[in-house]
Amino acid sequence: MKIQTYLYVVGYSILYFLLSVTIYFISFSSGFNGLALPVFGGGDDGQFYYEQTLKFINNESYVYTSIHIWILGIVLKVFNTENVMVLRIFNFTGSFLLIILALLILKKIATFKAFHISASSLVVLLSFYPSLLLNSTLSIYRDVWIYTFFLWCSYLFINIFIAKGRWPRIVSGILLIVGMLTLGGYRKYALLSFLIGAGIYLFLNVFNRKNLNLLKVSGILFVGLTVFYIFFKNMKIPVLGLSISDVLKYRQLGLEAGGSQMGISLDQPNVLLFYVNYLYSLISNFIGPLPWQVTGGSTLIIMMTEGSVFLIIFIYLIRKVRFFSKVEVFLLIQSIVWFLLISISNDNFGTGSRLRIIGWLPLIIIFAKFLGENIYNKKIRKVINK
Repeated sequence: MKIQTYLYVVGYSILYFLLSVTIYFISFSSGFNGLALPVFGGGDDGQFYYEQTLKFINNESYVYTSIHIWILGIVLKVFNTENVMVLRIFNFTGSFLLIILALLILKKIATFKAFHISASSLVVLLSFYPSLLLNSTLSIYRDVWIYTFFLWCSYLFINIFIAKGRWPRIVSGILLIVGMLTLGGYRKYALLSFLIGAGIYLFLNVFNRKNLNLLKVSGILFVGLTVFYIFFKNMKIPVLGLSISDVLKYRQLGLEAGGSQMGISLDQPNVLLFYVNYLYSLISNFIGPLPWQVTGGSTLIIMMTEGSVFLIIFIYLIRKVRFFSKVEVFLLIQSIVWFLLISISNDNFGTGSRLRIIGWLPLIIIFAKFLGENIYNKKIRKVINK
């Protein structure tokens, strides 16, 4: 990487670190123990994680929701403290690892000459991705580690099955297993999505090595989901431990909550109505809220800062999809599968803006690759034409 890219990474790190520290001091001085900001209202998952972590390290009864509580407890024990700032710094390391992994994946697909431009573009895009920035710095949420381990598993899978990596495949395989177990410990949903995406890629690669295209991926997913919805709606899904019916009932509970709910019911009497509403939910989770779904200041901000930008990126990638390499097809499959899954369970724009980060990270990496190459080619043409 050129010095310019290193400077962008440093800028990204400083931005995330300073924002987290600033929020800590404002929160602490406001009586919120350095965990959250009162201006955002509502409950704070970080407060819950902190309370349960203290119970864990003091050998008291605690509520286990994910491996995050154990890991935070280990961090506090290692440093022999209960200071929230230590946990914030720990989460900051997750943000730093995320940008490094994103760049490593980008290196697999970007051309050598344009890599530094693509890398700089990627760092800038992730530095000013509002939901990623806030969910990584507002409190001690587990989200940043879910994003990081999802990219880690994707990177190792690429090294093993698509593009040769620096390490022997046996080493990458062991690390991949550890990464998947950790990802599942943080969020089973994320592990399930990764496994489905990886399985679809391997299936397509085995049966049609020369032509991995979006149409075939979509066809497989459509047929698979239809069969599952009609015949196996009540079957418990491995890893997740829930059936589609369970997930739909959970979604239905929030429909009357108001606020930033989408208000889209998927619990339909037939598969046709299910797909009509499901498509609406998919679009809403992907680039929503749409203009007519704006219900207040928060949804308006999400639409203006993320939805509109994502729509531009999506249109750009659709025009480039026929040029995708195998690695890019794999990243695309992972993104598609993630959005298909969260569109079944999620009916809230606030939650959606947090969840969809996993699906958008691979797409942003691909976009940065093409953007960098486009900028580089324009520079070359200008030099030639002089």
